[in-house]
Amino acid sequence: MKNLQFILGGIFALLFLLFTYWQLNDPDPILWVPVYATAVYTSLQAMRGKTNSELLIVLFCLSFFAGLQLWMEMTAWEGFLTDGLSMKTYNQELAREAVGLWIATGSFALFYGLAKLK
Repeated sequence: MKNLQFILGGIFALLFLLFTYWQLNDPDPILWVPVYATAVYTSLQAMRGKTNSELLIVLFCLSFFAGLQLWMEMTAWEGFLTDGLSMKTYNQELAREAVGLWIATGSFALFYGLAKLK
């Protein structure tokens, strides 16, 4: 179980580090860099086997409902990709941000579950 938590923590830490890097080019990096940096931190803590259950519950709720809010702001589904990764429409940006938050939500739930199994 400890090896699984170490491996998943490392995978998610790298993934969220990549997300954080991509947000440096975003129009609003002051919002999104700390969001994904927090996910990097929790992934590294999970990798070390030092998760905080209360923090994971709070982050789960915040990221889930923030993703839901962004998803509900879309006026139409336009997909994620159109001619590469550049943002063509506001709806694509909202969809990408919502799904990014839900990926973080899934990692928080996974780390919480693994901590409870210990």
